Amino acid sequence: MKKVNIKHWIVIALLLTSFSSCLDEDGVFEENGSHSIVELSLPARTTSTPYAVKVTTLELEDEILLPVEINFTGVNGAPGDVEVTLAIDDAIIAKYDESGTTIALPTANYELPASNKVTIPKGEKKAVYTIKLKPRTFDLTKSYALGVKIVSASIGTISGNYSAGVYSLPVKSPWQGKYNVHYKWLIRGGAVPTTDIEYDETGVELTTVGPGVVQAKYVGAWFSGYTNYTHRPDGTVLPYVYSGSVRAVQVFSSSYDLDNLTFEVEYSFISPANYRIIETYVRTGDL
Repeated sequence: MKKVNIKHWIVIALLLTSFSSCLDEDGVFEENGSHSIVELSLPARTTSTPYAVKVTTLELEDEILLPVEINFTGVNGAPGDVEVTLAIDDAIIAKYDESGTTIALPTANYELPASNKVTIPKGEKKAVYTIKLKPRTFDLTKSYALGVKIVSASIGTISGNYSAGVYSLPVKSPWQGKYNVHYKWLIRGGAVPTTDIEYDETGVELTTVGPGVVQAKYVGAWFSGYTNYTHRPDGTVLPYVYSGSVRAVQVFSSSYDLDNLTFEVEYSFISPANYRIIETYVRTGDL
């Protein structure tokens, strides 16, 4: 019979003990020594960011529901009904983006539930706090977010890492897509010939380049560069022209129809002078 070194038996015994210990454990996330953590369900954050961020891209609808999920960690769920109190905190957004580029969503653009409390039932692990958003009332030229935090919980320990978070709310630009465009040059210089001063282009693509801003390749479908269009809340359109350098423009008239996704803008170049154009965009499909 082969002789077995006693050290081998000791190693095997230790391994078996550790396996048994793993099976007996709940196997849940432990924070500050506690297995009963109440937290917002958010993507993982890094130490370089003050809050975790959840991005929800919104369609331009009258109402969209934003579910804010609250978790209770543990294999067996909550030991009893857990009442969780939540709050909207604009200071979270200010701390998250100190540049001010991201703005706390104004109260007129959303509606909270009748109560700021939700209950995680006994034995369960989740509750949902539902906020009603009103994307059609958003200023599409701005970047919005909501700051949400857990104020209190009747059972468990509130998470130190995920007790508050940023819910980023970009609106999918309704103006992104393919268009038929009619161009009409009213005044022109040497670069635009006397012929073809009024013409049509099909399949012109507008791509999103910022909140409320879409971009067309070229300028008037004639010059190199690009033209950005900002659809403003007052129903007007602001063009921004770039062709080798920024070309300031003077806008004579502009308007858009959000229901039919058409818009028209008449503008001229301040430099170089003698270029004035009317552009009429009619959306034909998605990119």
